[in-house]
Parts: sequence; structure tokens; C-alpha cells
Amino acid sequence: MNKPILDPRTKEDLMDLIQRRAGEYVPEWRYEQGDETDPGAAIATLFGEMFYQTIDRFNLLPQKHYTEFLNLLGVPGPGVTPACGLVRFEASGDGGPVPVPAGTEIFAAAQEEDGTDTVFSTTHRIEAITASLAEVYYVDPEAGRIERLDLSKEQPFFAPTGEENLQRHRFAFAQNQVLDLQGPCELQISLRQTARFLEAATATILGDPERAVWRYFDGTDHPAFDRVQAEGGILRLFKEGEQALCPEEDGNIYVYCDVSPKVEGAIQLSGIALRSMIPQSVAADGASNNDIPISLEAGGYCFGRRPAPYEMFYIRSDRVFCKRGARVNLGLDIVPVIYSTVGDEPQYEFNKRIIDKNDAVRILPDDVFVEQVVWEYYNGTGWAKLAVGGNENPFSCKQTGALLVLFTVPEDMSASTVNAETGYYIRARVVNVENYLSTIPRWILPFVKGIQCNFQYDHLRPAQAVRAWNNANLTELLEAEGITDLAMTVYDPLPPHPRAMYLRFDGSPHGMPLSMLLQIAGETILPSKILFEAWDGTGFAQVRTVDQTKNLRYTGTAFLYISQPVPEATFFGETGCWLRMSLSSFTPLTRPAPQITGLDFNIVEARQQQRGADQYFSTEAYEVDKTLELLETPVLECQVWVDEAGELSAPQMAQLEAQLPGRVRVEREEGLVTHCYVRWEQVPNLLLAGGEDRVYELDALAGIIRFGNSRNGKVPPKGMLNIRVAYSYGGGAVGNLPAGQVNALVGSLPRITGVTNISPMSGGTDPTPMEKIERLGNKCIRHRGRALGASDFEQMVLFRFSRAAHVKCFSNTDQKGRHAPGHVCLVVMGKDLCETAMGYSLCREIYEYLAERCDCNLIAGERLHVVPSTEMTVHVTAQVQLWDLDQAATTQQALAGHIAALIEKTWRSREIGAQINLLELYRTIKATPNVRSVERVSCEGSYFEEGRRCLCALDTDDGFPFATVRSGNHTIRVV
Repeated sequence: MNKPILDPRTKEDLMDLIQRRAGEYVPEWRYEQGDETDPGAAIATLFGEMFYQTIDRFNLLPQKHYTEFLNLLGVPGPGVTPACGLVRFEASGDGGPVPVPAGTEIFAAAQEEDGTDTVFSTTHRIEAITASLAEVYYVDPEAGRIERLDLSKEQPFFAPTGEENLQRHRFAFAQNQVLDLQGPCELQISLRQTARFLEAATATILGDPERAVWRYFDGTDHPAFDRVQAEGGILRLFKEGEQALCPEEDGNIYVYCDVSPKVEGAIQLSGIALRSMIPQSVAADGASNNDIPISLEAGGYCFGRRPAPYEMFYIRSDRVFCKRGARVNLGLDIVPVIYSTVGDEPQYEFNKRIIDKNDAVRILPDDVFVEQVVWEYYNGTGWAKLAVGGNENPFSCKQTGALLVLFTVPEDMSASTVNAETGYYIRARVVNVENYLSTIPRWILPFVKGIQCNFQYDHLRPAQAVRAWNNANLTELLEAEGITDLAMTVYDPLPPHPRAMYLRFDGSPHGMPLSMLLQIAGETILPSKILFEAWDGTGFAQVRTVDQTKNLRYTGTAFLYISQPVPEATFFGETGCWLRMSLSSFTPLTRPAPQITGLDFNIVEARQQQRGADQYFSTEAYEVDKTLELLETPVLECQVWVDEAGELSAPQMAQLEAQLPGRVRVEREEGLVTHCYVRWEQVPNLLLAGGEDRVYELDALAGIIRFGNSRNGKVPPKGMLNIRVAYSYGGGAVGNLPAGQVNALVGSLPRITGVTNISPMSGGTDPTPMEKIERLGNKCIRHRGRALGASDFEQMVLFRFSRAAHVKCFSNTDQKGRHAPGHVCLVVMGKDLCETAMGYSLCREIYEYLAERCDCNLIAGERLHVVPSTEMTVHVTAQVQLWDLDQAATTQQALAGHIAALIEKTWRSREIGAQINLLELYRTIKATPNVRSVERVSCEGSYFEEGRRCLCALDTDDGFPFATVRSGNHTIRVV
């Protein structure tokens, strides 16, 4: 407002005028200004000062008239705004959740000894839980993904995080004897089910390489079998490589089956049986005669060069003899080695007196050979007899052709130690050697040149251990061979369900309500509504929720009403109490997922206000224009209850209760009405009220309540202490405090051990300055409370909301800054609101305010957008040359400070979209002392767009019309 000056004279002008007039009217008085010895000069000075004060007050008349003009127009300036922020309560004990009533008062201690504590009160009732959040999982059954989120960093919700996929559909079984294989082999597996008719179909599914992959462990990796066939309910697995099936860390040899999520329906098995076979015989692992090893490559004597009873011939085959119940074919390549000490020449009989050479005879030696052996095996306690067939005694050398010993591996076959080597052995023990004591022996010695083993199972062997991995959970059955019905689900897909987030707690998170804070970076929109659910013992049941995040669009608090304790359950291999946040449909995400920067509980909003003591006032008969003065100011909330029992009949009270539900309280004693309190309504101006309207006018700053005069507003009835005023007070910039400073309770709450504000308390504003009222108040004459043009939107918001520092209206523009005919986008920058959530909250309040004051077509067509400004953090990198390199460190600090001051104080004070000025940045750097020249300056801006963090180069001043700036990290390089 241009203030007219009615009288431009100054005090000096008045004193000069007095001196001239004194010379004209009293020439004999030699008046000199400032003459301390002249009493007349003192009187003249007093007169001049007093007259100047009159002129000063006279010059204020236009401003006073203008202010009164605004008052006549009903243009009250907005009052104080209380600071608000988020506080967290900490509870302890085992008694369940701890109630924290709405209006619980907390405070920040005064910084000075004689200062006043700043009191805040909570806006909602919550119940603080003692349970802690342990883990959060992202689950997408359709994509087959289960991921454990790392909440120490920013993570998306309802989208893959890039963490390890814990989802695995795999089952494995072990049979150490059957699976002890090396080289090419074949496995035959029978997967038994209670419903036997399903076995063939299950085998067909698991034999399809598109739906299942069978693997084994080769010591380093899990390669797949080369071929899989399903025949008559039996799975045949073929391995053609030379790798061995190796034991895992637990000592068992497993076969694995990885099942594709494409398989529909669970697979439950009652048993698993298997057998193995090899296409050709394998060489024995070793042989020895007693304690003398025999090299099978060079051969050796089975029982030495002089077989004798109790001689031992050991054969070792770890991969064949271990297969209990298998029929073993033991092929022996044995050749006789004949040794005799008797020659072929004739022998004379020297016992005759006369020796005739014609009497010489040829002596035939006796064949000495192994006439009988017994086969034995080790059963864990000793060597027991082994029943064999085929060539039971291949060491007699009386048989020709292939020598084949047949036997069935006993069930108690065990490993033993022979010659300090442990393995699976059988042995042949000599029982009888024919002609062992002959004096003319011809030794027929068995010489072994090779030993080949093969085996075959007559029946399938049950698995010894079974494991199944499904949905990040491991199910394991040990000693499974002793269980008749395993009843084990080896494949258990997640039921079809939209993407969801699972929250595991170490205790029950129930509360009425449970408060959950979701801190979201940026803004995004999900395609479907979020459902909050709790495990009830049989499934996840939806819980009643008040979601202040607007479906994870903004940072906010969700209040979950869970009345009963949440029972424990096991999901993804972890046991705890579970909550679930799931999308309500399978609609895919078309925008970036919300980025969660924090997840916290026991959080509630607190405002800088405290409840004043109720005040009672009396009323005289027909007391028109009655005023009440409250003790505490400024007033934030006020309720005025007037006792009208003295002038209302019983039917009138009943009628009033029906007409004003919730606003009438009737108190009775012994059936008689003692009080009838009616809550009167606050109006901005009594001049607009009717004579019978129960209304009042409130001056919040002065704490003055005014009633009507029966023409404009009803006159309160006569009564003693018949007016009760309940109110709260507070607000102002004094409530803007940093995080952690509000940390004490006014009074105490049971089991509440602490409280602190986790976000800065911000948004508090003092009464609107008169300059702003004068600047914007007269605009009310033009727009009259209706937003039509762009300036109307801006002026109405700036005048109504003190928390708005800058407002810019963009016509024909949508909320993304794109050209959209018929759209109106209002961009708002708050007054240093530290929390993004507070900025979105302010935008929502502005939208609700404008929705009632603009063209209804804008609202119906969703063409009115109120968005916070795009806060861009500016990072500057500059290369400079200095005059004095010894002052380089000091100059670098000075440059960083000057750049930060330019961004925070100069740029940020300008209108939205016009804050950045790169030429000013160059001038600021160049004007810094000790800077000789500026070699290079580059600017980068980081900001959020649809939940994504973006980085861009700031090459021009007008590239971002919605942008407001913040100072970031600045790098100064000296070259």
C-alpha cells in the first residue's frame, strides 16, 4: 500500500519555523535553538516535540482508515499456526500395548533458566507396543520371488529390491549306499503318494525338463543329470559323465529336484524309494593277502606262495559292497601258478640191497591247492559268514573260464579297517588246503590278475533323509527309512496373491490402534489399494486401517486397529508374529514403486498446543454484546457451552437434541433436569448471523469471545456460571524445534519409558504481519473469495496460509509440468518445512480450501493440482586460480560458504521457477577474496521424480519451472 503523507514536515522543519516566528512576533527575544541557558528555548523545544507527535499521528490516519476498511470487509488476518512433528513413544513390560491418549502433553525444556517450556500435545490416541520389527519380506507369487529387505537403506515396496531371491522349490533325498556312485550310472526313483493313481502323473511332471531339473553334488557344484525319463510311474535318471556323487556337509549323498513355479498344485509324498545301477563292472578298490597289499595292475598271489589254513584274501570295493540288499557279481580273473620241488627224472629205490636202474620209477607229486574257503564280511562287531553262490571257491584253480562269485550284500554290512585303510571289505578265509603236508607237493597257487564288481537291486530302497525347500522354508525328515508314511509336501507353491510385504515382529504387534510410520522418498501412485492384514492363526485377515499415507503416496502414519494378540506363525523359515501389506489386485506397476526410507512404530503427530483450564462465566439478564476474556492466548481451539436449562422446556430440549445431535448435553439428578448445555458455534463475523443463531465470534490472538445482540446472534440466557469455555492455546514460531529436543512427558504414563520427536517440529508461524495483510487484504475486493484467475489462486493461498512462503500458479499445466489445456497447477513452497510429509500435508490443506472456492468443474474433472515444489539440491563444482596459494584452505572454505549463502538466502527467497541464476553464481565465486580467476563452474541438481532419485546438469536458469533450491555439497578445486 502506498501510504500518503498528509503533513511532510519533520521535527527540524518545525523548530526552524518556531525560530522564524519568534523573530517575527517577539523580536526582543533572541531565541537560539539548543540554548541550554534560555528557559524559553526549553519551552519552545517541548512544544516542537509535542506538535511533531501530533503530525506523526495525523499521518497515520490513512493507514488506520485502511485497516478499518479491511475490518469492515471482514478480512481478518490468519492467526498463529502451531508447529507440529512426529514423536515416538517407547514402552516396556509384558502387559501388552500401552495406551497413549490423544492430548498427551510432552514438552521441550527451556534453553534458558528463566525461559518457558514449550508444550506439545498428541493429536491421536495410539497404543504403544513393546514388540520390535525383526524383518520385512517382499513376496510376489506370480514372479516366484521372496526377498528379505535391508531396511538400513532405501528400499522399494511392492517391487523387486535386487536382493537375493529366497524363493526356491527344491526337494532332495539321500540314500548313501544307493547313491555312492562314480562314472556313468542310472537311478530309478519311485515317488510314492497316498493316492497311487497320481504317481504316474507326478512322475511325468517331474520328468519334464521344462518343469523340473534333477541335480547331484559333484563336490563343487550341482550339475544336472544328462537325461530323465518317466516310465510307468518310475523316474529314470541317467548320468554319463565321470563325476562322482559326493556327500554334502552333513555326510549324506543327495539327489536334488528343482521344480519350476509353473507347476500347478502341491506335491505331497508318502515315501521315496530308489535304486541304482551301473552299465558295466568296475574294478575293485584294492586287494590284499593278510597284511600284504596286492597290486591289481601287476597281479598277486591271493594266499601267498604257501597257502595255509586261516590265510586271508581281502577284497575292497567301497562303491559296490556298501549297497546293502543289492545282488553283487564279483568277477575274478585268477590264473594258476604251479610250483613243485619234484623233478621229472626217474627215482631209484635206495632201500634195496641191489639197485637196478631198470627198477627206477617216475614219482608223481601231490597237488597242493586251496580245497575249501569261507567268505566273510564285517557286520560292525566282527567278521560273519557271507553266503555266496556261483564259483564259491574260485581259488582251487580246478575251474576254467570266467570265475563269478555271487552274493547279496547283507543289511548289516559295515565299513572296517584293514591294513590301516577303512572301507567296505569282504574276505576269503582258507579252511582247508589239500595235501598240505605232502612231502612231494606240487603247489597250485591262485594268482589274481583282476577283480571286477557289479551290482543290481532286486527292489527299491527307501530314502534315508528327505529335505524340501519351499517359500524360503526348509522342511527336513531324518531317518526317513523308518517312517511308513512321510506325509511330506515336497513342492508347495505360494497361493495366487498380489504382491505383498510381510512384516515379522518378535512379539504381538496388536494395538487399538497400532501406529506405523512409513517414510517415503518422493511421491508415486500405486495402481491398486493397499490392504493391511494380520495373521489370525488360520490366515491373514484384513484389519480396519486409517491410512494417512494416501496409499503410500506420501510419508505418513497408518493406524491399524488390531484388537486381539497376533499368534505366532512360521513363514519363510522364520517364526514370529506377522502383519501383511498387500495390493488389492494383480494390476502391474506402471510407475516406479514407492521408495521406503524408514519404517517405525509407536509414532504419532504432536502439535504445539496445551489445554487450558475450563473457564466459567455468569450472564446477566439480556446482556447484549457480551464479551469474555480467556486467560491464555493465542487460542487454537475453543468450545463454548451455554447452559440453557432455565429457558427451555422438556419438549424443547428433546427437539433441540434431535436438531443438534452431539451439541446438546442434558444432565439430570433424580430424574430432574439440572443442566442443559448447548455448544454454540464459532462464526467469522457476527454481522452475518441471524438473531436466533447460537453463535459467537472469537479473537484468537486476544482471547476475546463476543456474543450477539439478538439481531446478529442470540443473546446468552441469564445464569450463574452458565457459560463454560473449553479451549487450548499455543502456536507460533517458538515451537519450531530440531529433532530430539522434545523429550519429556508432562506428568507420566504407566510403562512409557521415553518419548522423543523423530522429526523437526516445524510449521509454526507467528501472527501475520500487518504489511502482508495490507498488501493482500485489498485483493479480497477483487476476488471476493473465489479463485478465477492465476493471481486469485496465489493471493488467496498466500493470505490464508502463513506456512506458504511462495506460491506459483501455472495455467494449462498438469501436476507433472506438461501442457494440459483446462488444468490448473498450484506449486507451493513451505517456510522451511524440514519434513517432506509436512509439505504434502500443507498441499492437501490448500487443495481442500480451494476446492470450495474455485470452479467445480476443476474438481469434478480432477484438473486442479496442488503440489509441493520440486526441491532441488544444488551441488557446485568450481575450479579456480588463486593469488596466494598459502591461503588455499581458507579460500576454499570461504567459497563454499559464499555459495551456500547465495543458494539459501538469495536464490531461495525468489519466486518458484525463477530461483536459479548461474551468472550470480559466477560473480559470487569471482568476487571472493584471493580468487584470481575462475577456470570452470558446473552445477548439478538432485531431486526426486515419481519416487526415483534423479540427477541433472543445471545448464540454464529456467529448465525447471517447479523447482526450489537447497544448498548441497560444494567442491572447490585449486588449479
